[in-house]
Amino acid sequence: MNTPLEATLTTLPGAPAAALRRPIDIPGPSPTDRDFALMRSAYRASGGIARGDDLARLLDDHSSGEFVSLAGFLAQSEIFGFDWHEAFWVPMFQFDLHDLSIRLGPLRVVAVLAPVFDGWALAVWFAQRNSWLQGRRPVDLLDAELAGVLQAAGADRYIATG
Repeated sequence: MNTPLEATLTTLPGAPAAALRRPIDIPGPSPTDRDFALMRSAYRASGGIARGDDLARLLDDHSSGEFVSLAGFLAQSEIFGFDWHEAFWVPMFQFDLHDLSIRLGPLRVVAVLAPVFDGWALAVWFAQRNSWLQGRRPVDLLDAELAGVLQAAGADRYIATG
């Protein structure tokens, strides 16, 4: 039997992807340990996921006179993350891994979806195959097909809000 995330990440291209995600105000099943392991695996090729504490230290080390903080990025909804077993996790595809600057593509997509989806749902949305994108994953298309990813985000936001 598939866990909630496993079912979401293995969605068939023709399936209505939005039906598998939960908006912020609709409680869903709590993610399992297996779901977290699948999430880590799904993001491995795009930089993985990092613990918030570790990322905060990295950001502090890489700031060159500018005040850059994880808390500030989160407060301004410039990035997203999710809680898992009393730790905060951030998918690293949101950052340029050379200088830890925020990537514009993910920022634009997060701006569309963050008012509707919680952090876990956002992480699932980027990692799962999306029917609006011919069964491809949004995280894999941010550079090559940002316009299509933004359209998919807009469509899924519209479906989620009714």
